[in-house]
Amino acid sequence: MDFALRLPPAGTIRSLAPTAAVFAILAAAACGADAGEETALLRGDRAFAHGDYEEALAEYRLSMLRDNPGGEAEMRAAHAYAALDRIDEASSLYQRAVRGDSAYADQAISDLVAAAIRAQAGGDSYGMASAIEAAQSLRRGIVVEELALALARHYSETGQGARARPLYLRALGADPTDPEVVFETALAHVEIGDCESALLYLATFGELAPDRSSEANWHIGWCSYELFRERRSQGHVEEAVELLEAVIRHGEPRTHLPQAYFDRADLLSELGECAAAVEAYRAVATRFGGGHGALARRALDRMDSIRFGVGTEGGAGAC
Repeated sequence: MDFALRLPPAGTIRSLAPTAAVFAILAAAACGADAGEETALLRGDRAFAHGDYEEALAEYRLSMLRDNPGGEAEMRAAHAYAALDRIDEASSLYQRAVRGDSAYADQAISDLVAAAIRAQAGGDSYGMASAIEAAQSLRRGIVVEELALALARHYSETGQGARARPLYLRALGADPTDPEVVFETALAHVEIGDCESALLYLATFGELAPDRSSEANWHIGWCSYELFRERRSQGHVEEAVELLEAVIRHGEPRTHLPQAYFDRADLLSELGECAAAVEAYRAVATRFGGGHGALARRALDRMDSIRFGVGTEGGAGAC
């Protein structure tokens, strides 16, 4: 189950500060601490209140050394690490603190999400992802709606299509008419090999942004050829022909075109459409005779086999 978090309105997110609300779950235990520990905690709180997070961290760590690990000193130290955007250290301490007392989880998640927001605002997609992943390690399924698209783009750009896909779908749910998001969603499906879904999104992209439809040609051709191979192996010959025609119609990928023309001719022959097969083989020979001489010769040989029953290579299928 996903736990969707929505951010407060722009301008209401403040930097971390040791307010009574922030430390409410921590303060009670300090009353029974010895004087030295209390002094370290209070010095840390004072430094934090003045924005000196490094000094605050030093005091909190001192308190941790004087006491057993855990409790309010550990949580305060994690809070200071988060304020410094040192996510790995913050996450490690939060994990320990939450294992000791699950009541700390909400504050830890809030701090990590705030760090993710700051990272995203500063253009640090790696920091954003690291902070969100740290929050998710404390509570599975957390999604910050306003960061979903930025996080999807980060995962897509770093070759993690499987992680990008559900985030793109979430972003698309918020605005299904944004052609950029539709296109990026399609590419995420291409990356994970789900060409059937990718083609649907690419078709939608073409409808939403007809002046940009050429941007999708390579991906449509690539996926159409991949699906052609699958459908042919399953014996769905007519559908396989349609997919090859999509490759040819979009003219991409260019490296696949000679073979796509030849495969189409073969399938037409299998279907018993002999005249159409002859014309298709002729197209292979005339279009690709120069740079693809061997393929052109095979096409001419199959033409002769269909037309005259001669040639070194037998005709394909019913022809």
